[in-house]
Amino acid sequence: MELSPDDPRPAYLQIAAALREQILDGRLEPGSRLPSGRELAKEFGTALMTAQNALRVLRDEGLVSPQQGRGVFVRPAELHEADTQVHHAQAPLASQLEAILVELLKVNQRLAAIERRLDNEAHGVVD
Repeated sequence: MELSPDDPRPAYLQIAAALREQILDGRLEPGSRLPSGRELAKEFGTALMTAQNALRVLRDEGLVSPQQGRGVFVRPAELHEADTQVHHAQAPLASQLEAILVELLKVNQRLAAIERRLDNEAHGVVD
């Protein structure tokens, strides 16, 4: 699997979305062990912390359950369906927060470009 450079979401959200899709469509069955953080980092070409953040998102959504020393496992559908009902109630807020995050990332990129331009101008470098 690859991350999309055109996707404005952070890498950990893209990884979580890819795994979530596999869980919800049954490719990762209940009880299945997910790849480790290191395996996910290697597969997606990211830092270990990025992969671990993706697993945290899925845990917070109730889709997976970490087991100390064993790994992270897909929870049975009936368990994550109950959690999903709670998350559906919170979905509008989560969607708004993700949209805000995407906009903040865009603003951050524009600000960095402006700062580079100002720094170049201050040092006599013209684009």
